[in-house]
Amino acid sequence: MDNDFRYIELRVPAKRFESWDDFIATAPEYSIGLEVIDDTPGHRGHYVHFDHHTGVIREATMSAAMQAYIAVRQGHLMQKWLRHRCPIPVYVWNADQDVCLAAFILEYHELLERFHADPLLRWIVQFNNKIDVCGGLYPVDLDEVVRNHFTWVLEPFRQQRMQGKMQEDEALVKNTIRQVCNRLEDLLQGRAGIAPITAEPSILYTSPHGFVIADEKGDPNSRLVLAAQGHTNLISLVCARKNGRYTYSVIRGSPYDEDTFQVTKLIEAFQAAEDFPNLKIWGGSNLAAGSDSELGSSLHWTRLRDIAEPIVQEASRAPAFETRNPGRSRFRVLLVMAPEEAAKLQPVLEECGAQVSVVSSCAEASQAIRSGVPIRAIFSARRLPDGGVRDCLEMAKGCPHYLPLILCLPKIDGGWIDLLELGAFSLIVEPYRQDEVRRAIEAVEHYGTMHLAETR
Repeated sequence: MDNDFRYIELRVPAKRFESWDDFIATAPEYSIGLEVIDDTPGHRGHYVHFDHHTGVIREATMSAAMQAYIAVRQGHLMQKWLRHRCPIPVYVWNADQDVCLAAFILEYHELLERFHADPLLRWIVQFNNKIDVCGGLYPVDLDEVVRNHFTWVLEPFRQQRMQGKMQEDEALVKNTIRQVCNRLEDLLQGRAGIAPITAEPSILYTSPHGFVIADEKGDPNSRLVLAAQGHTNLISLVCARKNGRYTYSVIRGSPYDEDTFQVTKLIEAFQAAEDFPNLKIWGGSNLAAGSDSELGSSLHWTRLRDIAEPIVQEASRAPAFETRNPGRSRFRVLLVMAPEEAAKLQPVLEECGAQVSVVSSCAEASQAIRSGVPIRAIFSARRLPDGGVRDCLEMAKGCPHYLPLILCLPKIDGGWIDLLELGAFSLIVEPYRQDEVRRAIEAVEHYGTMHLAETR
C-alpha cells in the first residue's frame, strides 16, 4: 500500500479553528474537518465538520467516524465531492481513534461499498461509536475487545497517545492515521493481529461523593479497564508532560449523574484556576471534557481534587428521599451483610430516607422476613457465612408480596450478569454513592407499585 492517500489530503493546522467562520475563511471549498473546530458539527454549503464535542448533547450525538460512515454510505459524500476536488482537504487536530476511523472511511469509501457488511469492520465502527459517546467509559468485555482486533487496529494511536502530542507534531499525527488505516485494510483482508490490553491505571483518589481521579499512564485502554471495574465518573490524568504540564479528561459515564457530577461546572472552575485563565485551556461537552491536547493544564491532580470535591459535595446535597416524598411511611430495607460491610452502606441508605434493619446471615434474614415487619427491599452481599445471594433470592421469592433484592458488590467482575439473571433486581457497587442508592430505592418503589397493580 502507498504511504500517501489518494482521495484525501490530511492537513494539520497550527491551531484549532475557533468557529465555523474561521474554518470557512481558511479552508478551500469542499473541505472536511474532523474534530478540529471549536464549534458545532454539521455541514454548511460545501464544508462539513464531523465532531461530537462542542455544542452537542453528547449521549445523543454520533461519533465523528459514525457521522462520516453515514455521510459516505447513505449520503455518497465522497462520490459527490470528488467530482469537484481531488484530493479533498481533511483537517485534523489529533489522531485519536475516532479521527483515524473517520479518515479511513473517507479515503476508503469505495472499499466500504464492497466490505460494508464485513462484521469485524461494522463491529469496530459501532463499538467505537459507543465508547466515544461515553468518553471511553463504556462497560465492555475486555477479552471481546481484544478478540475482535479493536485494540490491534488502534495500537498506533495508543503508542502516539503515550508519547503525547506536542506543538508541530504534524508528522506524528499523519503517520498515526496512516498506520491505523493500514491496519484496517489488513483487517478487511484477513491479516489482522491481536494486541492484548496491558493497561494498569492507578486510582489516585476516591471521592466519597462518587468520582475517582485516575492516572491512565498515557494508555487509552485504561478507560476500558476503569469502565470494566465499574467506575462511571472520572477525572483522568491522561499524561504528565516533560514541560511540567498535564493532559486531563473529565468524564461523566452516565448522563443521569448530571445532578451531582456536573462536568461543565467543573471545567469552568478548573479554567479559572489555570496560570493562563484567559486562554481557553478547558472545554468539551456535557459528558466529556478536558484540557487542551497541546497546551495542557498547569494544575497538579491534587489541585483538581481540591477544586472538584466541594463542587461535587455541594451538588450531592440533594433533598433526601424521605424529604422529597413527605407524608409517606419510611422505606424499610433489610441489609444483609457482615457488620463491617454494612457500616459502609447503612449511613447512605439512611441519608436517602430508608429505615434500615441490619442482619449478617441468611438465617437472620429469614427470621426478619418471617417476623411480619414490612420490608420493601433486601440489600445483600454476594456471600454470607451460611449461604449467599441465591439463598436470599429464594427467601424473597417465598414472600407473599413482591420483595426485590439489590445486590451489593465491592467491584464488578465478569459474573454480575449471571447474578441478575438469577433474579436480582439491580446491583450497586462500592464506593456506595447517595445518588445511585437513591435511584435504586426509587426504582424499587416504582416497580413495586406496578407489580402491585398487576396482581390486583
